[in-house]
Amino acid sequence: MRARVRIKRGAFSGKVFVAGFHGVGYVGYLAVRHLARALRGRLVGYVVSPYMPQYASMSSHGIVSPYELYDVGPAVVFLPNVPLSRGDLTRVPYALAGASIRGGARMAVLVGGLDNRFRRGEPNYRYAATRAFMDAYSGALKGGKPLEEGLYMVGPLAAMMTYYSAYEFPAVAILPYADASGADPLAAKEAVDLVARILGVEVDTSELLRLAEEKAKLERELEEVRKRAERGEETPTFYV
Repeated sequence: MRARVRIKRGAFSGKVFVAGFHGVGYVGYLAVRHLARALRGRLVGYVVSPYMPQYASMSSHGIVSPYELYDVGPAVVFLPNVPLSRGDLTRVPYALAGASIRGGARMAVLVGGLDNRFRRGEPNYRYAATRAFMDAYSGALKGGKPLEEGLYMVGPLAAMMTYYSAYEFPAVAILPYADASGADPLAAKEAVDLVARILGVEVDTSELLRLAEEKAKLERELEEVRKRAERGEETPTFYV
């Protein structure tokens, strides 16, 4: 049984595809959530799967589902409102990567976090990029360094980067150093600033600075998100 991407026709065409997940420091999730909100994203699609958490709520646009896609102007952003279920860890990343390529996206930018215990006084972020990305867009990565040999991405980012590499598609994973013990809004701000530079837009990140000051409140909110995903299944896996 497959995960399916349901998105408006032409929504990916010529756009940058941006995705992040509930990994180290929640960096990917916080970054894509902020982009969808700060750029006033317009809901354009969903990922549906028989394994997705049985969770839904209401908002101004209608039903809030586990996995949503937003048009934010120059990009389409995947927003996982809850962590991927165990069954979706091996389905949703490939469905997203395949849909973005078939839909005509021009590149993919993935966001994750690196445990800051591995930091050695170097730049604020590392990156992993496909050859197609380096050939066309390497100038966008000034200030960062490639992921060192011996350090590995795991989970959805690794699956998607492997898929993009196999199809010779321009894709990069941006990996700011982050606090692995809890939510790290400052690392998410670093990621948002980098994504904004690639997109050529300005993004107000004052909300992430506020969240950094109210970290305890944010972590209670994220714990509630995690508990929603747990209901009806074992504890979900968290990943880079």
